[in-house]
Amino acid sequence: MPKMKTKSGVKKRMSLTATGKVKTGRSGHNHFLRQKSKRANKAGAKVNYLNESHEGQVKLMAPYGLK
Repeated sequence: MPKMKTKSGVKKRMSLTATGKVKTGRSGHNHFLRQKSKRANKAGAKVNYLNESHEGQVKLMAPYGLK
């Protein structure tokens, strides 16, 4: 049986931590930053971790893990 492929969107946007959490970036932090408040910009720079209910879906899309 051939190997399963990792979804390319998951590969580009997410990574796994050593404890198995899924780490992502926050949305809304690419452009129009001048219009947003300083607090919103600083919050957008933080790391975001997925909820446990979504972790299973992502791990199915990345059967061999993420770098």
